[in-house]
Amino acid sequence: MTLRTVVTAATVSMLAALAFVLGVALRPALVSESPAAPSLSAVEIGYLQDMIAHHQQAVTMAQSIDRDGMSVPVRGLARQIVQEQSSEIGTMIGFLQMADQPIQSSSPMAWMHGRGHDHSSANDHVMPGTASSDEVASLGSLGGTAAENQFLRLMQRHHYGGIAMTQDLIAYGSSGGPVVRLARTTLAAQTRETGLIGSMLVVRGVTD
Repeated sequence: MTLRTVVTAATVSMLAALAFVLGVALRPALVSESPAAPSLSAVEIGYLQDMIAHHQQAVTMAQSIDRDGMSVPVRGLARQIVQEQSSEIGTMIGFLQMADQPIQSSSPMAWMHGRGHDHSSANDHVMPGTASSDEVASLGSLGGTAAENQFLRLMQRHHYGGIAMTQDLIAYGSSGGPVVRLARTTLAAQTRETGLIGSMLVVRGVTD
């Protein structure tokens, strides 16, 4: 065996050993571990499923009032609601998907204290504060001030319902995970907007 062959073999062995050492050292940085699915309680799952549907109705009503002929303050409020609640819908869907849970509930409101879906009910007010299909449709048929006042009344009631749902989730004494943190953000936003809506109704002289 020549000297050149010995040197080459030694070099290859050294490089192989170095590659092994580097591979072990760098593996944590190079191998991406899948994040663990969040652990959600039955109450958190029910809240997310129902709040998605609750938010979706708010977005529908807000989009229907954001049209020509409506006042700037009302349209501004509507756009704010669409932006905030659409973002929260996306986050809530993400939580459920990561936990491998369905987006829709098979038993709406079963999670909330003292409530459940009353299958004998003749109306479609399944969740607190939600508008009936006729009330939602009225936003498109009314015009001007009448449509604006109807939107503000419905959205005020809608927010009251959302606040009640969120307070109930927090009252369960959850450990304060991501769902509860989102719920607290929702509570703050809807409380702030409810105050704004109340002021707008007072200025307009709407008392009912």
